[in-house]
Amino acid sequence: MRQTPALGRRGFTLIELLVVIAIIAVLMGLLVPAVQKVREAAARISCKNNLHQMGLALHHYHDTKGGFPPGYYSTSVAVLLAPPLRFTNAPRVRIHDRAGGTVPPSVIDTTPGWGWAAFLLPYLEQDAIARQIDYETPMDLPRYQDLRKTTLQVYTCPSDRNTGVYTVLSAWSLPLNEYATNSYAACYGDWVAVTELPGSGIFYRNSQTRIKNITDGTSTTIALGERGCILSQAPWAGAVPAGSCRTVPDAPVYQSVIVPASNLPLARLSGRRALNDPTSEPYDFFSPHGSVVNFVFADASVHTLSRGTSFDNLRALATRAGDEIVNESEY
Repeated sequence: MRQTPALGRRGFTLIELLVVIAIIAVLMGLLVPAVQKVREAAARISCKNNLHQMGLALHHYHDTKGGFPPGYYSTSVAVLLAPPLRFTNAPRVRIHDRAGGTVPPSVIDTTPGWGWAAFLLPYLEQDAIARQIDYETPMDLPRYQDLRKTTLQVYTCPSDRNTGVYTVLSAWSLPLNEYATNSYAACYGDWVAVTELPGSGIFYRNSQTRIKNITDGTSTTIALGERGCILSQAPWAGAVPAGSCRTVPDAPVYQSVIVPASNLPLARLSGRRALNDPTSEPYDFFSPHGSVVNFVFADASVHTLSRGTSFDNLRALATRAGDEIVNESEY
């Protein structure tokens, strides 16, 4: 019987293999950016959903308490104010004021310090955590050690970095306690730096703003917005007594700044600085979403503002009763 000779198996030539690898590389180059865009789009939606939940919680709180929660709650009268501290990321740092002279760090006793995010817990289905808090007692007590380090998804933007548990430092860079971060801040107002004094926005120290006090209109007044840990880490718990708010080392900005604890739960909108500007400081709203920042307004509606939003509009949206004209076409 004659046997049919077996056919030889032909493999890829070197040139064919290189062509296949090149095609795969091109496809991967097209696919990876597309996947990243899809992920970022999903992260933005999740971030906006967080803000929407907070907006609804603000209204539930208002219906129950007769006003919005305080930016942070403080019964202390021990306040030492000094200008913001500015430094570069050099290994050895000298602290100067705006005029170039050395100044003592800014120290503010914000005791008990619980902030707006802590007051909203019962209205965000976080009753188990809220029941552990006596808002008249200092947040830095040992009894709150585990609570302070509880990471909450609603206060975490998926696109944000440097989130999780971190150590709050004093103005002298001494470690205080560990806290879980917050990617969001309440609106203190426009123009000026955040201080212990009442701001032009809805939230400030011991604020109890009512809807009737927002004469500019709830649909044109910002309540909360993104102040991501990409710029400055801050705890959801509030204004840590004697703590500081500072630019993180890898922030996409030109300079680092240390400011007092009152800035931890609060941010402002500048009339001289665009959103996500590289000159931003810890008390500015700042987003990990590139050229846009998400905000929830006082009517619980969520809007996205771009870096191109005019300074006049930013200031108008930041105030509760400034009688400014708002250009709603910008959002």
